[in-house]
Amino acid sequence: MMRRARMLFLAFLLIPMVVVPRAAAGPPAAGPPDQLTKRPFLSAMEGGNTVEAKIRETRPRADGFRHIDTPATIRRLKQLHATMYTFGIWDKATDWDDLRLEFAPAAARAGIDIMVYLVPPSECYRNPVRYLDGRCSQPFDTDYVRWATELAKLSLKYPNVKSWGIDDFLVGSNGTLFTKDYLGQVRAAQKAVNPRLKWYVTMYSWDITPKNADTIKDALDGVIYPYTGYVNSSIDPTWLEPRLDSALDVLRPRGLSLALLVYTGRFLDGMIHPDERYVADVLQRATPYLADGRLDGVIAYGAPVRIDLQQPSWDYWGHTGKGRLSLSVGNFTSTVDGSYAAASQEMVVTGNGPRSITFKQRDPDVGGLQGYQFKQVLVDDKVVWQSDVEVDPKETWETTTVDLTAALQGKTSGKVTFRLFHQRGVGWWPLDWSIDDVTGRGVIVRNGGFEQNRDWTLSRNQPTMQPYIDIYSVDRPARIFNSIGAAYARYQHQPYWPVQGPRGNSVRIGPDNRAMYGNGWLKFTVPNGPIPANTCATASQQVRVKPGQSRYEVSFWHADPEQARFGEMFKQLWVDGQLIWSRDAGDYWPWFYMNGSDHQGGIDVTDLVKGKSSVSIQFGICTRGAATSPGLFVNFDHIEGINLDIHNSGFENRSAWKLSADKPLSAAIEIAR
Repeated sequence: MMRRARMLFLAFLLIPMVVVPRAAAGPPAAGPPDQLTKRPFLSAMEGGNTVEAKIRETRPRADGFRHIDTPATIRRLKQLHATMYTFGIWDKATDWDDLRLEFAPAAARAGIDIMVYLVPPSECYRNPVRYLDGRCSQPFDTDYVRWATELAKLSLKYPNVKSWGIDDFLVGSNGTLFTKDYLGQVRAAQKAVNPRLKWYVTMYSWDITPKNADTIKDALDGVIYPYTGYVNSSIDPTWLEPRLDSALDVLRPRGLSLALLVYTGRFLDGMIHPDERYVADVLQRATPYLADGRLDGVIAYGAPVRIDLQQPSWDYWGHTGKGRLSLSVGNFTSTVDGSYAAASQEMVVTGNGPRSITFKQRDPDVGGLQGYQFKQVLVDDKVVWQSDVEVDPKETWETTTVDLTAALQGKTSGKVTFRLFHQRGVGWWPLDWSIDDVTGRGVIVRNGGFEQNRDWTLSRNQPTMQPYIDIYSVDRPARIFNSIGAAYARYQHQPYWPVQGPRGNSVRIGPDNRAMYGNGWLKFTVPNGPIPANTCATASQQVRVKPGQSRYEVSFWHADPEQARFGEMFKQLWVDGQLIWSRDAGDYWPWFYMNGSDHQGGIDVTDLVKGKSSVSIQFGICTRGAATSPGLFVNFDHIEGINLDIHNSGFENRSAWKLSADKPLSAAIEIAR
């Protein structure tokens, strides 16, 4: 969900050597009496730290906010065949008013129900200093008794407001507030106004225990369960049935219902984004649970309603074409000795000469602990080549040729396997090995560019290891939208008309394009070696301030895939020389573009610019103390201003920005060609 890096304990999970999901069980006999007769809700949801999941107005209103575009959102929900919208109150201070004054009545007219979604204390980042003030469920913040009263009142005014939920219910210290007594107070406040309003909380698989269910059973109506595969995966559908069955075994005897949340937009702890194949598979697997009432409904988290946007250019990790083979170990997960993820193909031998395969391969590590993770090629299950992941240059496509002559001697075919192998298990060491452009000499390779999801047999012996054929599509938001829409229409026995996304003809997709959108981005490079203290690289622009406005904002996205060491290098933003944002380049989720801080998003700079005709906006990276860098780069892109006239905000050319760098750092506007 809108989670922080508080899942570190998962790094120490004890995982059995072989785990096989059990078959989906039939519906238990016990359960709420209306469970088999009610119509399940089919919802879309924006999602924290996702992209393409919320439609806002293109221009700010007089209050300086870009409000929810209610008409456009309603139209998109109707196209999606959604019967409900899970309206998140977290991103902006205007969310509550947008809901109660505009969206709720419009959704009622359109026949769309609403679940209102709040955040827990762990996701509330209020600060009296405006440029430090962060996201929270405003205006009542963490007063859930007040929220229960106000939401119940809203549900009486607009009966299509059917339910509300709280995110990450037991994450971190949230459980210290959500005691049985406090939950009773919240329920009593709601019941006094509208006892028919439903109340859910979000609980992960490890939260759904008899003890926790006993705590909530007298106050809550049900649980929202976010499906993440075995743990922290948004591309593995195979664990859905056992996870749902286990949750139902705990909840149903206590009179609690279950709703499924599916990550259809990016999941921060997942190494690879969900795609249309994954989304369609999970929703298909959920069908029997929706049909017989075991699920109250399903929520498409991060549903890409902005189908006009491209899939971020950054999300392409192949070498050529659109596809690549990914063999990965997940984030915040552990493995044991002998764990592996693999892809195999039976290759026909031709001719009488030498046999070999040549391929491109890339991994993100170098110079660390050796003897743990190995990249391997096998023939008929025997290793013929291997390399420690810490040996090859990081983030660099290498050409590798493996001689298969001896291994295929006297054979007409052989099973050739690429394998990421853990000679020693790891506690927390996420890694994604990419393979592409496989060609053969004396053997026939099919689909060596991984342009289609076929010809290779994927396997693993641990659920935290993941083989996947990852195929980039510029129009992925529209493709995922169509997977959701087709499933939602099918559930209701309705026809579905697919939507069209951008063709992306001007986007130059390739391994050298590290932009978020389009072809250009701002790049700061830190070479390998010693870096003196207070060394900076910056990009600045004098920006015109629109006079007489009530609010000003700067929003931006940043990424640094080669994770730095903590405490050494910092990504920063200055306004008129004042440092207003600083984030450690050793932050988590190095494989994503993030919007400002994960808890802040756009930054309110009103107090720094109001009354001025122009201000200096400066992005940069700096050391605090002397450091020894392993080598990294930091990117910024997709800069947006509210009532600030920022030029070349997408870095699609080299104008407007003044670049400066202390040696040995460098600053550049990069444009993919």
